Amino acid sequence: MIIDFSVKNFRSLKEENLFTMRADSSTSKSDNTFIVKLKDDKEIKLLKTSVVYGANASGKSNFIKSLYALKWLITNSMDFKVGEDIDCYEPFELDVNTKNDSVLYSITFILNKVKYNYEVAVKENCIESEILDYYPKGSSANLFKRFGNNNNKEDFVEVSLGKNLIDKRISKKVFDNQLYLSKFGSDTPHEQLTEIYKYFKDFEVWNALNSRDVNKLSKDISKKIANPINNKFNNRLSKLIRIADTKIEKLNAKELKKNDFNLPEEIPDDIKNRFFEDNKLRTFAIHKLYNNKKEVDFVEFDLNKKESKGTKVLFALGGIILEALENGGIVVFDELDNSLHPKLCKFLIRLFNNSISNPNNAQLIFATHEVTLLDKDVFRKDQIWFTEKDKYGETELFSARDVEGLRDSTNFELWYRTGKFGGNPKIKEVEFIFE
Repeated sequence: MIIDFSVKNFRSLKEENLFTMRADSSTSKSDNTFIVKLKDDKEIKLLKTSVVYGANASGKSNFIKSLYALKWLITNSMDFKVGEDIDCYEPFELDVNTKNDSVLYSITFILNKVKYNYEVAVKENCIESEILDYYPKGSSANLFKRFGNNNNKEDFVEVSLGKNLIDKRISKKVFDNQLYLSKFGSDTPHEQLTEIYKYFKDFEVWNALNSRDVNKLSKDISKKIANPINNKFNNRLSKLIRIADTKIEKLNAKELKKNDFNLPEEIPDDIKNRFFEDNKLRTFAIHKLYNNKKEVDFVEFDLNKKESKGTKVLFALGGIILEALENGGIVVFDELDNSLHPKLCKFLIRLFNNSISNPNNAQLIFATHEVTLLDKDVFRKDQIWFTEKDKYGETELFSARDVEGLRDSTNFELWYRTGKFGGNPKIKEVEFIFE
């Protein structure tokens, strides 16, 4: 569960921008919030969903990308070679004072009823600092901290382990372009740190406009529904797609055979084999078959070949959403409304706000342009965020809760359309364009 996330000097997010899932004191739409009781008996009231609006190129996608960049760095930095540049280092480049400066991330989260805070400072080819604290009894205690390699005589840095870290029989060295937390994936299991690593690995961040993301998600969901043990999940996903009026009765995933592909003979066997392994699993949509409007049988269509783009997007996004609702966790989408009807988007959002469909308090964060989702019956004001870019190219991320005069009963959509929130595109006059 996310409490707070802040980022500084990433793309257009030059100054520190703080995003929070903390709920305010309002009693409005209590189903949209939940209370976590920590091991120290303190309670935190959090939001189940949050939405980010903004004009094109205002920085809302950069905010989503900053969450992905942190996850990617944690789960991939052990693959970096000595001295190799860090791919996700993308500082603000429109100011000479920041284009070579550190990108700063800070995230406060809850895992197993304990609050943690993780901070990272990233430069072009090194980690400048990395600190992991937690609050087992209310006050802060350090698990580890490391700082950049100042002497440049070695390829690694020494990590300082906190006295509260369980089992210190672990290496205290890491390459200066690698995160220490990354060490505790599958290769170096540790009772405390591996669990935290898995928290970030399971953190889902997707761009619904990116066809590669949608295809990757589709393959993951297909693998899951192909396993008979996941029949309950398959039934729920089939129902979700059915209520979207797709006329699909059920989904089915199965493996094709090599001779089903008819690949040209001149293609080398190793390429054929790789192609087959990547594409052998296919998902089929089962439809009713009619004879003079009388149901006589069923027919199956290849989801990728014969179904609409909207259906394919719903299969991918709906699948990962149902997984999160089932297991708990965090799902982040850029452009959630891509190819989906606004009413269907609202339904997906409401799944998170309903205690029946979301018993484990999964959280949804997404960016969108779809104004009709700004519904006072769906969101509280503390769930709504905006991005706005100034003339210097800097993005400001701000919450609707900070807008004077706004109440949970306000017509959010009307306020947004009339520019009271900002975050709207400023369209130049025709004369300016055509002079």
